[in-house]
Amino acid sequence: MKAKPALVLAAIISLLLVRSIEAQDLGPQIKKFKDGIYVYVGKELNSNCGIVLTQEGVILIDSGHNPTDSRAILAAVKKLTSLPIRFLIDTEPHPDHTTGHFVFSPPAVVIAHEGATESMKNRERESPDRIQKLAAVSPEMRAALEGYRFVAPQIEYRQKTTLNMGERTFELMYLKGVHSEADTAIWLPKERVLFSASAAVVNQYNILRPIVTIPDILAALKMMKGLNPEFVIPGHGTPGTVKIFEDTERYYDLLIDRVGKMAREGKSLDEIKKELRMPEYDSWASKDRIPSNIEAAYKVVKSK
Repeated sequence: MKAKPALVLAAIISLLLVRSIEAQDLGPQIKKFKDGIYVYVGKELNSNCGIVLTQEGVILIDSGHNPTDSRAILAAVKKLTSLPIRFLIDTEPHPDHTTGHFVFSPPAVVIAHEGATESMKNRERESPDRIQKLAAVSPEMRAALEGYRFVAPQIEYRQKTTLNMGERTFELMYLKGVHSEADTAIWLPKERVLFSASAAVVNQYNILRPIVTIPDILAALKMMKGLNPEFVIPGHGTPGTVKIFEDTERYYDLLIDRVGKMAREGKSLDEIKKELRMPEYDSWASKDRIPSNIEAAYKVVKSK
């Protein structure tokens, strides 16, 4: 996309404004990783949102865990630049990444992998009173939901695509079988920043749905490690480095090893679920997801 003179001038003004407010408080959840690249880090392992400034406008990566987060993200963007939010890229279609789309679109165009729209519509059909229940959480949530409407992706890509915006390049890559029906990793090659979706989460057991397999997860982690990112921004948890992937790999390797040993001893899946212990990960959150992890590991063991 070729920058227009007016946009270039606006970008220069915006960059000057950014420099003047970088010392100001954008809120404790906003973390800067590179010039013009920020992350709104969700509280208590809630979903993260990327904020990327370019000469032609802003690109968001996900829209916040819920609409109160989305409103806070929008306020931060307005402090950082006067340029519009041009695109919003979904790393997955689940509500904790997409409910806040209405806050940004229009003008933002929402991009996701093929299948995201159908997944979002299915969840809306399955929980028709979801927004009413969310509004009842607090007066702040009700206010944040004002004007809510369901916003599906306007663009769906397949397997891989590239978005060039101003001085930046965004490579979108489908991650098969790692978390949802339509997971996307976003790689900024010049800046070496990777938004890795929920293929790996931090200090938390991931939920492994029937469509998810551990071999697919490990293949995705290997691919993303091969990019040699400087910063890794997971879908949930504190951003870091490829250590996030390495820690996840070690966990699944250990899980498969222990499930395999118990299976060879003749124990059934139900027995393994009752008896298996992973004391090394006692500090991890979402322990209710352990059974789904054991089931996924059991499938790996039985397929060998």
